[in-house]
Amino acid sequence: MPEISTSNLMPEKHKLRHRLEFIIFKSLKSWGKGVSKKRLQQGAILLDFLLYHVLRICRNIVSINLELAFPELSEKEREKIARANYRWFARFCMDVLHMDAWQGCTAKVTHFHNLHVLDEALTENNGVLLVSGHFGNWEIIPSALAELGYPVSMYVGRQTNPLTNELQNNARANFGVKTIDKGKRATLHMGRALSANKIIAMLIDQNDNKSDLFVNFFNKLASSSKGTAAFHLLRKSPVILITCPYVEDKFEIALNRISFELNGEQEKDIQHISQNITTELEKVIRQYPEQYFWMHRRWRARPPKDSETIY
Repeated sequence: MPEISTSNLMPEKHKLRHRLEFIIFKSLKSWGKGVSKKRLQQGAILLDFLLYHVLRICRNIVSINLELAFPELSEKEREKIARANYRWFARFCMDVLHMDAWQGCTAKVTHFHNLHVLDEALTENNGVLLVSGHFGNWEIIPSALAELGYPVSMYVGRQTNPLTNELQNNARANFGVKTIDKGKRATLHMGRALSANKIIAMLIDQNDNKSDLFVNFFNKLASSSKGTAAFHLLRKSPVILITCPYVEDKFEIALNRISFELNGEQEKDIQHISQNITTELEKVIRQYPEQYFWMHRRWRARPPKDSETIY
């Protein structure tokens, strides 16, 4: 697929801050596309140093989250995970800048496990709900699948900067990935995609202040969107967890279909589906705890039964 021009992404109406952010991000992506592997590694080392030692971005949040998730570990053990967490995040950021260089050759850097699970699910002709979390390199998953010929649409939140938002969506489109922005028409677009037996890829592990649904995540209640469960109940679409941890120089992409025992009571079924998905994601995170986005205020929203402010 040809690259999409970004020359029309900067109309006068956009804020100066947005225009500057766009220019910086576009320049970094241009650098990242042509940079060598060695320079990419050096960039990750520099970014890690800036985030952890100089800017100290979210260090308190990471510490709180790790203490909640791993109370059985010593403080020294959690500090070791936290330090590795920033190295992982710096590497992920560099890879996002480098993504355009993998266009047409994602098969060279990815290794799929249990891809037959997706093929079997598609034979049911109800589409597929492909769920993941902010873990490993989640960004390469839809691109790698699209380059294998799978019809993938990515359900994404709109960035606050419309210019960088469109730039990133254009980059995804160059791999063959369609995007569905969160909004009033998202449900309609997702329903049409599933009816056409397409794949909807989505991240399910963000704090959702608007939801009254809470699931157990690392033995602590965390808010959860009802969207995946609602679509599964409405469309009978299979739910597959897909994760992509870094394993040395490879992206090891694994698929696992999640099954549910439903009783026909909608609210209970939604709770059960959402909890099962979260539990399976947690199992993978526990294998690679340093590769999860602990900088996010995952437990920010609190249920009435556990209303204590965490952050």
